[in-house]
Amino acid sequence: MKRLLCLLLLLLPPPSNADDIIAIKLPECEARLERRKVEPNLALVRSDCPLSLPSLALLLEQGLPDLFPDKTAEIRSIYLGRLMNYPDWSRLLAETAAKSPLWDAKRGRPRKRGEHDNRSVTTLLNEPAYPMALLPAFARYGLKPCIASVEKVLVFKVKELESAQQRVATSIPADARLPFDAQIWLSLHPLADSCGGR
Repeated sequence: MKRLLCLLLLLLPPPSNADDIIAIKLPECEARLERRKVEPNLALVRSDCPLSLPSLALLLEQGLPDLFPDKTAEIRSIYLGRLMNYPDWSRLLAETAAKSPLWDAKRGRPRKRGEHDNRSVTTLLNEPAYPMALLPAFARYGLKPCIASVEKVLVFKVKELESAQQRVATSIPADARLPFDAQIWLSLHPLADSCGGR
């Protein structure tokens, strides 16, 4: 019994250390924007279910004004979590990588010798797989979201991802090894800036 209780406690999500939490009901589920006083320029996105890009945009559009009511540019960075938590964006990255000269789909890594997965995926997410749906949420602040960095890129063969949420275009070979997941950070820049990853 004691062992079962310990196992159940390990399965619970860790408690939030946030000082400010803005919860928004989205079509998929409730999601939250969080901020801690020790890192006032950083916001975190939390959700208990996968979100579409339009839902992520809605969370940011509705939540940021409450989290930063002065309409100032004090927010500098947003942690989005795992890319696979946004299935349409994850699929867009994979389909973009399959066609990109930056990515070797046969080997499942960047074409450029010695280049790290994180750098190539950041470039793809800032250019051809850029989440345009997020732009309006930051326009009121005169800011543009850029993918600052990614960490822990996960590469899968297309045939290993069978769910409808993850399925990619049928024109992509089943053995193609493509990036589908990574930890994503946004940084906010003036609207005129480019988000180029190189």
